[in-house]
Amino acid sequence: MSTAGAPAATLSAPTKATKKSWETWLRAHIDPAWRPGEWDSARWLFTGDLDNPRTSSSRCRTRRCDMIVRAQETFCTYCSDQRRKSGLPREEFAATFTPARSRSLPLAVVGPCTLTRDGVRCVRPQVSRGMCAAHHGSWKYHQSRGTIERWLRSRATPFTENPDCMVTHCSGWAMNSSGLCNFHWRAWRAECRSSTNPMPAAQWAPHQPLYLLAHQFHLAPLPQLLRWEALYAVQQMDQWVRALEPHWIRGVISHLTTADTLLDATNAARLTKPHQAAVRTLENLQSAARAGYSEFSGITLIDQDVIDLRVLGLRHSASGKRRHLPGRVDLRTVRQPWLRQALRHWVTTARPTTEDFKRTFHATTIASTALAQRADAGDDPAALTFADATLAVDAFRGARKRDGTPYSSSFRRSLLGMFFQLIAYGRRCGTLDDLAGTFTRVPVEHVISVEEPNEDFIGKAIPESVIRQLDAHLDTLGTGNTYGCRDIVPDARHLLYRTMYIVLRDTGRRPLEIVSLARDCLETHNGQPTLIWDNHKRKRHRRRLPITTSTADAIRTWQACRDQLHLPAKGDRYLFPSLTALSDAPYISSTYLSDALRLWADALPPLHAEGTDSKGERLLLDRSLIYPYAFRHSYAQRHADAGSPVDVLRELMDHKSIAMTQRYYTVSLKRKSEAVAKLSAHVLDQHGHPSPSSITAYEMRSVAVPYGGCTEPSNVKAGGQACPIRFQCAGCGFYRPDPSYLPAIEHHINELRADRETALAIGATEFVTTALTAQITAYQRVIDRMNTHLASLPASERAQIEEASTVLRKARAGDNHTLLPLTTARPKEPR
Repeated sequence: MSTAGAPAATLSAPTKATKKSWETWLRAHIDPAWRPGEWDSARWLFTGDLDNPRTSSSRCRTRRCDMIVRAQETFCTYCSDQRRKSGLPREEFAATFTPARSRSLPLAVVGPCTLTRDGVRCVRPQVSRGMCAAHHGSWKYHQSRGTIERWLRSRATPFTENPDCMVTHCSGWAMNSSGLCNFHWRAWRAECRSSTNPMPAAQWAPHQPLYLLAHQFHLAPLPQLLRWEALYAVQQMDQWVRALEPHWIRGVISHLTTADTLLDATNAARLTKPHQAAVRTLENLQSAARAGYSEFSGITLIDQDVIDLRVLGLRHSASGKRRHLPGRVDLRTVRQPWLRQALRHWVTTARPTTEDFKRTFHATTIASTALAQRADAGDDPAALTFADATLAVDAFRGARKRDGTPYSSSFRRSLLGMFFQLIAYGRRCGTLDDLAGTFTRVPVEHVISVEEPNEDFIGKAIPESVIRQLDAHLDTLGTGNTYGCRDIVPDARHLLYRTMYIVLRDTGRRPLEIVSLARDCLETHNGQPTLIWDNHKRKRHRRRLPITTSTADAIRTWQACRDQLHLPAKGDRYLFPSLTALSDAPYISSTYLSDALRLWADALPPLHAEGTDSKGERLLLDRSLIYPYAFRHSYAQRHADAGSPVDVLRELMDHKSIAMTQRYYTVSLKRKSEAVAKLSAHVLDQHGHPSPSSITAYEMRSVAVPYGGCTEPSNVKAGGQACPIRFQCAGCGFYRPDPSYLPAIEHHINELRADRETALAIGATEFVTTALTAQITAYQRVIDRMNTHLASLPASERAQIEEASTVLRKARAGDNHTLLPLTTARPKEPR
């Protein structure tokens, strides 16, 4: 018998002396009121409830078919084959197809035999020509001999009783004198034909399994103890999983008929088809049985070094696809017993989410490895000092991934925090009373500094040209094997994903904020629609965002469609509710939105990115860059490129810090350098003549003046704040514009023309209007020469220059400096 503290994996099978008491314990702890479906305790038969999605079974969607299938399937095998041949859409096929099988279904009863004599009708099920098997055989015999009339008058006797099938617990009726039902009679006949020494039906029947449908499993074939273990394990497993899978339980049971107990670790080797679902089902059954046996043996979870997360009932914090952690976690990777005990106590009492447990366990392992460098391996908690805490912090500072690359600073800070949270929890609960008070974290010294992200990785926005290509194929979004294909009609599913995409594209909200929108998320004020949303990341709710009329119309179209759908009641208050009652969250998981976008993007024709290659051909887009969060970057970059003030964009993005918003005005150093290399060869002087420069010289001048580069030494030295002629660039011999300044020059020409009209209107002196006209003429000459120069270049080179110009304009927009450093003279204050 295992002692306290032994790992659960070492639990041995019950001996002969303990088998009886173990079986008695199981009977006492089995819930007699357990009803996830129909449980026939007399026959040890489980039949799932077809109206309960937790039993993972349903009927074939063909309206005239009564076959039962797994919940993951739409049609039975026969109907699925017929639909494939017909080529009809799923909905049309389900509504119009009528199954016409050549053979009757096993155990199916069409009706009683039609043979009647003296007012008495035969009660046995009809098999062919409206007669039971016995009467049909006699009818064929006498018809071949021409004695059918005499047989009907004197020898055709109706059967008044219907014997059960000789197979134990079979619910079918015996179809003939063999004593077997339709299903077992066929199986017995097939075995007799293939055997040289056929076995009599009475001898063959006791060893045969029942005919089970997709929502049934049978425990009777198992040995007595294993039968009770399986029933107890299934009841416990029902609390862990989202849905019972009777077809996998049935498959596992068929391989356990020769086993003695579920506690045997070698049971997995019995699976001849080790499908992932079958292995997981067996692991769940074994974990439940071992947990029960540990409790029977007096071993609690807090005494074990190998704990089972499924027994603890830990769940993932995110909804959507179910994530499976390893069933058992070996805590002995934490070398110090006191630290292992603190972790064990925390996980068994606090019951964290699986994500928190994974991260805390990882953090504890890192600290344990660091403390193991001490001479005594840190086994005595009372002997630890402040230096040991510093040693652990240094281990987190240098933590690396399996491939040797360092973790991000934010992840290392998270690990460090979780480890000391575990220490604090142990001290509060009394688990770490012996831990020295000097082993503590000092916020001033034990800090992992935040590393600024590399500029080369800033700017994950999907280019607007790519978004236009995606918009051209919106009619295919939400088709295929996406979430909801078995729950709502294709048109509604397409509209669902189309609306989510439009809101994602036009609002720049995070994926979770999109899927969790309220059903009444629209508000109109003075004719302007507003989106009401919740900032889950910063816990700021009921935020308001101005949106376009087209976006609001798309939401209203989906709202009208949503009102016509019959969906689970728990999602009534959400715009995009969960489509099945099995969902953990009341709204659609953002994971499903991500999966739908991935399937959609992968199925589209080639998508072209911005720019061209060395041959002048358009570059292909890496489709892995299309994911939901990238549209948030696109929204911000779109406003930054349009010149929206940074404080306005900060409000639109709901950022707490303006430094975060300013990143969208920043272009990576690599792209900026490439743009400078392209444009440095296309610099002009004040007269529009070519004046190329080196890359270094271009960089030095690029921020000097608003309408081009400047080479005037004193102005360059002052960073553009010491122009000798007060920024009248068109008349300066040091003026060096390039194509990236074309929009700025054109805008300045418009401003000069407006100023000239104002001067004429107020009757200004002639030299004022003459000067303004001269500036307009000079700037226009620069634009004409620059456009002529660009027109003479090949189309591929013009495209590269335009891309480089766009990059540099973004860079200058993000500098956030005053372009014209003119000061206003203030009157002196009176003394």
